[in-house]
Amino acid sequence: MGAVAKVVAHYSTAFWREDGLAGAAFSRTGPLQEIHDMSGPGGEPAALLGFAHARTVRPGFEQAVTAQLARLFGPATATPEALYVQDWSGERWTAPSTVQRLADYSLFGHRLYQRPALGGRLHWASTETATEYAGHIEGALAAGERAARAVLAAPSSTNDIPLDVTAPSG
Repeated sequence: MGAVAKVVAHYSTAFWREDGLAGAAFSRTGPLQEIHDMSGPGGEPAALLGFAHARTVRPGFEQAVTAQLARLFGPATATPEALYVQDWSGERWTAPSTVQRLADYSLFGHRLYQRPALGGRLHWASTETATEYAGHIEGALAAGERAARAVLAAPSSTNDIPLDVTAPSG
């Protein structure tokens, strides 16, 4: 998520649901490329969540976001109670300095990343190892399930760790 900005628009109610709208959209005409209804059960708290490329965060970004939401979900979305913007590219611990140049995701899901290490005792399970939905939460969940199945299917001796471990004398 290092090259992504996450935006949450908080509202008093999930009024878009009353209008028959799901609160979900994919767009290439505004700063938010992907939008989801992240309201809680029963619509409380009410919020729309969106993702934008970090390079679009500059002066006027928040106005562009609310204008886009208004075009997609109606004029009431132009005035959220609060608008939160998290630009992950500016976070020291979540974004390497080269993240803005990352454009090649061709190795996501590569078989090498799915191969266990350390004699089958270490299994990789992250969104980058997923063969479908890599880079998304769905990919992370699928990778976790794949790794769990592999661990459960492994011979029990693979996961045995000797109990009698002594330090070498010297």
